[in-house]
Amino acid sequence: MIISQNARIQTIDQIRGLALLGILIFNIQTYTFFAFLRPEQVYSLGLDQPENYGPLQFLISLLVKGQFYTIYSFLFGLGFYLMWQKNNQIGLNADQLFKRRLWSLLCIGLIHAFVFWFGDILHKYALLGFSLIYFNRKSVNYLFKWIIGLLVSMIIIQLILAIFLAVTPQSISESDKEFDKVIMEVLDTWKNGTLIQVISLQKLGVAMGWFKAISSGMISLIHFEIMFLLGLIVGKMNVFQRFDELSGKFIKWTLIAIPFGLAIKAISILDTLQIQLLPNQPTWGIFIKNICESIGSLLLTGVYLVLLTALLNRHSSKLQTWIANTGRLGLTNYLAQTLICMFLFYGYALGLGGKITLFQSLLAAVLIYIFQVIYSNIWFTHYKIGPMEKLWRRMTYGVKDPIS
Repeated sequence: MIISQNARIQTIDQIRGLALLGILIFNIQTYTFFAFLRPEQVYSLGLDQPENYGPLQFLISLLVKGQFYTIYSFLFGLGFYLMWQKNNQIGLNADQLFKRRLWSLLCIGLIHAFVFWFGDILHKYALLGFSLIYFNRKSVNYLFKWIIGLLVSMIIIQLILAIFLAVTPQSISESDKEFDKVIMEVLDTWKNGTLIQVISLQKLGVAMGWFKAISSGMISLIHFEIMFLLGLIVGKMNVFQRFDELSGKFIKWTLIAIPFGLAIKAISILDTLQIQLLPNQPTWGIFIKNICESIGSLLLTGVYLVLLTALLNRHSSKLQTWIANTGRLGLTNYLAQTLICMFLFYGYALGLGGKITLFQSLLAAVLIYIFQVIYSNIWFTHYKIGPMEKLWRRMTYGVKDPIS
């Protein structure tokens, strides 16, 4: 089945809209400082209480962390295939246009990262996205082999790091002290600094983010690439269009994956409860944590995608339409979350960073998301496309857009 030129798969927009909430729930911890602090630091600084913070952080890390950015990675790969298919059908150079789309996304992402928020994911998606042009020419079996190869390579890289870059409790303690010193300076600037001072720190955050990615064996980037390929496979196999036909097999797989995914992911986040894996052998504790976090997140992402697709396909409601419209403004809403959080949490504005508990930050994320749902639907009563989506499309196609 080939998608018509103007058709949208409503379920994809709905999943993207829901993923925005999951991304915000985790990202907001950056602005409220919890993402940088170990549990004992949270308690010593009086930011939260152990009986509340530990269990809630465990649940957020188990059910949210890793899964929703991974869903976005999957949708990026699927979206590439659907766009490539549309452009190819109407006689355009689909590969060339996608390259322009990626260069445009890279520009948007770098501005977002260096000026507004160092945690930007767009520039990473843009850089990895060029691989999709190559993989699009390959068969589904070839792509599955690559996914297996990436999983194996991830484990091998973690083994190499564990063997050749072993750590001790003493080296970890010294490293934590150096890292904590930098983090406390950053948090002080976020709480008390001017807009210019806060912006000037973003480049440090970008550098630290890439350093962390490289020093951890590029595990997060491998994660993204796996989901890009899985999204491309789903597009090639028309899975969303054939979901009713395939749902029985998917549900059986999901029921098996749920307990394994939860158990594996739980092992990786025991530190949120101040439980250390192999405290006398931290090198292998880190190895187990990284592998379990990656495998657990991948399994749970697959579970979420199947369950959400099954649920959303079975029912149709006004709320689903509202969430779909929120997803249609995916780029706009992702960037808007940064602007809203800057206003709420940095010291030069409302300055709520470091003043609310983890539970209150969760409530804040839900309220921000509700606001985004409302304005997204108001927007579509007046316009056909979001502002950043329009800019991105204009940067891709030029002044004359053959698809709009």
